[in-house]
Amino acid sequence: MRKSDVSREQETAEEEHAFLHIPYYDLIQEKRIGQGGFADVYHGRWLPQDHEVAIKMIRIHYLDEKVKGDLIKEISMMYRIHYDHILGIFGACMEPEKYALIVEYMSLGSLYDVLKKQTLQLTWPDRWLIAGQMTKGINYLHTLPKPIIHRDIKSPNILMTNSLNGFLVKVADFGLAKIRHETSRQSSHNPSVGTVPWKAPELLKMGKHTEASDVYAIGVVFWELGTGYEPYEEADVSTISAFVLRGDRLDIPTNIPSSFAELISKAWAHEPQKRPSCQQLLSLMREVSSELDATKKSEAAGMTDTMNTEVITKKVDATIEKCEVTTEKIEVSKEDIETVEGKLEAASEKVDKVESEVAVVTENVEAAESIVAVNTEKVEATSGDDRTVTKTVDPVATKTPSSQQRSSRYVL
Repeated sequence: MRKSDVSREQETAEEEHAFLHIPYYDLIQEKRIGQGGFADVYHGRWLPQDHEVAIKMIRIHYLDEKVKGDLIKEISMMYRIHYDHILGIFGACMEPEKYALIVEYMSLGSLYDVLKKQTLQLTWPDRWLIAGQMTKGINYLHTLPKPIIHRDIKSPNILMTNSLNGFLVKVADFGLAKIRHETSRQSSHNPSVGTVPWKAPELLKMGKHTEASDVYAIGVVFWELGTGYEPYEEADVSTISAFVLRGDRLDIPTNIPSSFAELISKAWAHEPQKRPSCQQLLSLMREVSSELDATKKSEAAGMTDTMNTEVITKKVDATIEKCEVTTEKIEVSKEDIETVEGKLEAASEKVDKVESEVAVVTENVEAAESIVAVNTEKVEATSGDDRTVTKTVDPVATKTPSSQQRSSRYVL
């Protein structure tokens, strides 16, 4: 969560009170999201800034005046730390009955919760990302002008939220180990989970906290990240201590990448001086990252060639399909042409038949015309003969009788 909008208040607070004092009435305390022997953690809102926050309510009955003074010093120190992979503190409420830290809210909770509840399916790129970010956070503390040793690195103190690049990881609760019986955390896991599984062998022998003991704890967290298991689950403190002091370590499964297994082995080396610094761990990670990038590029190039071949093959297949479709159309067209040709042949035969019939009719007509012509000639010849007979008839026989003669005939 961004803190730029409260930067001026922070600067003033650092000058006057060493950290921003936030009145309890400016807070809305909602669901409890974690608990420990030292504090309960609630999801809430900081009203004036309208920020989603985590409110770490400290159980003040644990605190005497000296511890309260130490707490204020630790809060002041933590308040001044601003880094991408360190959990930010907005301020604190220090009222008589209300001691609380107001910190960034991390929506996914702790790495412990994520692994225990299996709320996320982490890929190996995810695991490398988480390992790198948490190591960067701890390295930042170790390389400050006045180096800070975390003292309580463990998966419940590695907090996570979603981001554009996948996950954002932040280290929490640095600086509070001096003044609490047990870490408070943004986690819902059982508060009985202590710190022994993450303790370096020298600390089990009452040795001093150092950067190297922090690195040992990083190794154990890496083991959790790689396996998804809780370290020394259900084992008691004495059993764990004896196991670690003998130089024994948790088994690293063979399915963990060798480069990651190597980081684990180096980080939890028995002798503190044999452990790499956080800076060296990051260098080793960068080397692995470069190798992975080279492998990815090689695979990508191979995939590109494969994809190009597939594209060409698909284009060829598409062309073949088009050719097949065209061939089918041509075959259909041939069939259509053959059908048309058949129809034309049938029509031609009909035309030939009609022409034959017309020829016969024509012949009949011509024959009829010939007969008509002959008959006409005969008629004309007959007419000529009639005219000749008429000319030889006796004129007396053809004379019309007179009226007297017609009358005498009536008298008779």
